[in-house]
Parts: sequence; structure tokens; C-alpha cells
Amino acid sequence: MMHPSMKSDFNDPELAKVLEYFLKFNGFEHQAAQTLRRALDEVIDGMRTGRWSVDSLEKTEKTYIGTKVEILFKFEFELESGTKLDFVIEGSEVDIKCTVLRDWMIPQEAIGELCLLVKIDDAKSKFSIGLIRADLEVLRTGKNRDRKSSISAEGKKSVCWLVEDGGLPVNFLATLDSEVRLKIFQHESSGQKRVNELFRLVQRRLIPRVALETVARQKDPMKRVRDARKALAEEGILILGHQNSDPQTAREKGVPVPQKGEFISVER
Repeated sequence: MMHPSMKSDFNDPELAKVLEYFLKFNGFEHQAAQTLRRALDEVIDGMRTGRWSVDSLEKTEKTYIGTKVEILFKFEFELESGTKLDFVIEGSEVDIKCTVLRDWMIPQEAIGELCLLVKIDDAKSKFSIGLIRADLEVLRTGKNRDRKSSISAEGKKSVCWLVEDGGLPVNFLATLDSEVRLKIFQHESSGQKRVNELFRLVQRRLIPRVALETVARQKDPMKRVRDARKALAEEGILILGHQNSDPQTAREKGVPVPQKGEFISVER
């Protein structure tokens, strides 16, 4: 849910201007959600690695999620690079801090500065984005080995939320029953068999392209879909996409209509 938590006695004009910058984007929450989903998917890199969850990442890779979010936010929201911190927004330097855990770590150079806080919970398909002035009074006194501090429980009350517990596009493969997922990935040597199994076992649900790329693990996952259509047609299973008469067939079958890059299987 998007709600800038502005207080009536607000006295940080720089922070207010940065909040307004993001609020001027029509559909900010939706765009941010799509950007964060893309950041996770690119780091997980399912097509090349066969992985499908944040939990499967190495510790160093989880750290890179923050860098990927910074790169994509800079592009999507037309942000200029800062000289001291990550961005310059409405004349103010802003650092972006992202976590897939509970806490944000604030470096020495960002103390007293504006920080854009991003929290991603892929398991619950939720995300939050807020802004805070990282003054000493909002930070814990202890520091880690890199001399970074985290925001205290009391300090978190000072976060001005742009989005709190917003909906993150689901990680499709993570939503599957573990036994179903195991049956799909048990075909270790054949991307085609994995794709066939996906459409065979998961019917009447929209399947996004990134899930197909992860299951196929090949450069042309769409060829696997075309071949799956032929193979499963013999079993009485239709695979529908967004082209030709497929949308109409989906409506007639009472299933969601695929958009570009999506597919759905249904009994004939």
C-alpha cells in the first residue's frame, strides 16, 4: 500500500522534496514492484543456473541484489549519479539501501544523509520503500566490522514510507508445491521434458516467461514451448499464449487470458 507518512510538523525540506519526486511518478508502486522483481530475477539468473529462489543464492550474491536494485532504480526513475552517495534527487544526495533480511546497514558516509530504504520479502511477495534521514539518533550504537550501523527499532518509526508492504510480483516457481517442483526438475538432462512436465502438472495457472526460462535452461525457451504444445496435444492438453485465437480459447475455457510472455495449459 502506498502512503507517504508525512507528519504535520515535518521539518526536513530536503526529505520532503525527494518524497515528492517519487510521488510524481504515476503508478510508482507498480513500477517499483516490477523493478524489484526484475532485480531479483536477474541476480537469481534462473535460465543459466536453474535456481529459482533468493534462498539458493550465495551470501555474496545476496549482497549484489542491492547493487542491481541501485542500477535498475537509476534507470527506471531517471536518477542522476551522486558524487558522495548513490543518487542526486532534487539537488540532494541520496543513498539507497536494500535488504532481503530485516535490517539496513548504513555506512559512515551516509550518516546524517538521506537514505532510500528498500526491503524485499520474496517469500511473502511483499516489498517496502521508505525514506529516512540517517542521523545518529536513529541508528544503533554498535557497528559491524565494516563500521556500518543498523537502524534501531525506535529509529524505524522515523521512516517516511512511500510503499509499506506493497505487493511484489510472485516468484512463480516458489509458489508450486514442493513435490510438483521436484517432479519438474527431476528431468536433469532434458529441458524439453522439464517444460512438458511443467505444463502437464501446472494447469489453469498463468506461467510467466522467467519461470519457463528457468525450467528450460536454454537460449530459446519458446521453442521448448512450441514443442511442448505438440507433445501435450496428444495427451489432450492445450497450451495457450497471447496470440491468434488463444485468448478467445482461454476465455471459453474459463481460465486467465495470457499476456505477452505468459502461457497457460488447460485440458482440451
